[in-house]
Amino acid sequence: MIRVSRLDHVALPVASMERSLAWYQRVFGLVHYFKKEWGTDPAFLCIGGTCIALLDTKGVAPPVVAVTQRHVCFRVDREDFLQSTETLKKEGIPFTIDDHQVSRSIYFQDPDGHWIEITCYQPGREPDSSEVS
Repeated sequence: MIRVSRLDHVALPVASMERSLAWYQRVFGLVHYFKKEWGTDPAFLCIGGTCIALLDTKGVAPPVVAVTQRHVCFRVDREDFLQSTETLKKEGIPFTIDDHQVSRSIYFQDPDGHWIEITCYQPGREPDSSEVS
C-alpha cells in the first residue's frame, strides 16, 4: 500500500494561461508558487497546501489535450516516495519518475487509464511552507 499524506494537486489544462492564471488568482486568491523555477509551465497555484496546476495547451481547447495533462497527485514524504516505487514494482504497475527541481514525481496509470502522480518535495519547498518563489 502507498501511504499518502494528502491530495497535493489537481492538474487542469487551460487554453489561455494568462487568462486562467489571472482568474484563479483573482477569484480564489491563490498564490503562484515556484514562479522562479517553472514560470507558467505549469502555473502552480495554492492556498493552505491545496493546489491546482494549470497546464498550458497553447490555445487548444481543453477537451483535446494529452492525457497526462489530466491527473490526480498525492503527496508523500521521502520514505514513502521510495517505498512507492517498490509497491508499484511489486504490483507490476509501470511508472516513470521525473525531477521537477523542487520535487520528484512518480507517474503511472490506474486500471481505467487515469494518470496518477505521487510527489515528494524537497524539505522546506512544500507549497504550504512559508517560502514562496
